[in-house]
Amino acid sequence: MARDSVAALIQKRALNTPDKMALVVDGQAFSYGELNNRIKSAAGYLAAQGVKAGSHVLTVAVPGIDYVANMYAILALGAVHIPAENKVPEQRLAEIAGAVDADFVLSDNYAGATGRWIDAGCVGYGEPCEPWEPVPVSDECSEIVFTTGTTGKSKGVMLSSRCLDVYLATMNESFQLDENSVFLLTTPLNHVGGMHRIHQCMAAGSTLIMMDGIRDLKAFFRYANDYGVTHTYLPPASVKLLITLAKKELAKLDGKIRFIYTASAPFPVADIERLIELMPHTHLHQGYGSSETGSICNCCYNAPGESVDCLGKPYACVEVILQDENGEAVHEPYRAGLIRSRSGMNMLGYYNEPELTASVLKDGFVYSNDLMFFDERGNLYFAGRGDDVINTKGFKVAPTEVENFVLKFPDVLECICIPYEDAVQGRVIKLLVRMNEGKAPDQEALGAYLAERLEAYKVPKYIEAVEEIAKTANGKINRKLMIQKFSNL
Repeated sequence: MARDSVAALIQKRALNTPDKMALVVDGQAFSYGELNNRIKSAAGYLAAQGVKAGSHVLTVAVPGIDYVANMYAILALGAVHIPAENKVPEQRLAEIAGAVDADFVLSDNYAGATGRWIDAGCVGYGEPCEPWEPVPVSDECSEIVFTTGTTGKSKGVMLSSRCLDVYLATMNESFQLDENSVFLLTTPLNHVGGMHRIHQCMAAGSTLIMMDGIRDLKAFFRYANDYGVTHTYLPPASVKLLITLAKKELAKLDGKIRFIYTASAPFPVADIERLIELMPHTHLHQGYGSSETGSICNCCYNAPGESVDCLGKPYACVEVILQDENGEAVHEPYRAGLIRSRSGMNMLGYYNEPELTASVLKDGFVYSNDLMFFDERGNLYFAGRGDDVINTKGFKVAPTEVENFVLKFPDVLECICIPYEDAVQGRVIKLLVRMNEGKAPDQEALGAYLAERLEAYKVPKYIEAVEEIAKTANGKINRKLMIQKFSNL
């Protein structure tokens, strides 16, 4: 029997509890009844413009009820929803439209040649779709999400509503989301991290508060207090911002926000420990997964007996194997291997990229370049990216291991380890650090500190202060760019 889609769940919520608050944007609240009416109007208008099952519809992910209503109208019609980042330049929008063979481009302005343009400002004024029957969950592609990951090359990840259905069943139990939950979302809506949070909240009947980023810290805390926020999703970069600039305000939310989830990038242990100190009574979870795999595992790292760098056991619906660089299975605890995972959350493939898909999706497993290891209890730990590992003096060093210790050193804000070719010693490790304002790294003291905690070959031979550590669009450290700028390879 086909299961209800999220659009169908919103419809049921609108019938049973129409006045229940669904969305809050810029201080304006919208009920499930209002949201459902907007979805119906948007679906009616889009259908009149020719949008139908299988149509590729490119939208711009502007935080607001119109974007949410348009997204569910597209999905309810059986079309493929393709979100682009907020404030995307028209040239980039045209590039994406061409890359995904867009039949329609839904935006405020559009100068591209691919896809019929639909003025986003007109969509909410159509005649409602009657009778209103959103398409059920299926294995057909329903969303294409662009991700750069760490390669820098945009890839269109194809996801079905069945992938989402498995994801929601898995994650909402972990998140403990229900109709009484209030979720504060600050992350970009075109990435899986933000998009899936919308789906989670709407499927659970929660209230979702949307912010355009976390730059306005006053607004973040105002919403958290005024609306009684119970859940939020904070990538590591957002946590860093909060624990650096707003410690006192964050500590006041301890226990009031019941659940904080972080994912999308490795979480520095030093930041985890600071967050635990500030919010010991809040459930602090770290998850691991990707656009291609959905969520693989998550761990409440401030629970009794848990390790701050643990990622938890894989979900029951996820099969995980580790392999060495020769493709041999890794079974021993604490020995790192490249992770391969298989579940109903896995992507269908990369759009128009058959060779790339074949290299990543094999026998139902998604092949990742992330190095992981299990402990004796079956918990997963992140050991670094396979292509980030630094080969020095015959040893392989995961830079994140060194970086986690460096981040605990006084006045270090950020750091990155990169390979460097020394004229005498050959390939060694170079450490780049961004310090607190007005501070300079004490290279001798930092070197001694690391020598007490790491094997000699892991201790950086060069330490250099930098003003900035480059990031990718989704907040991950851009290692390739930093190597280009500061290494001599």
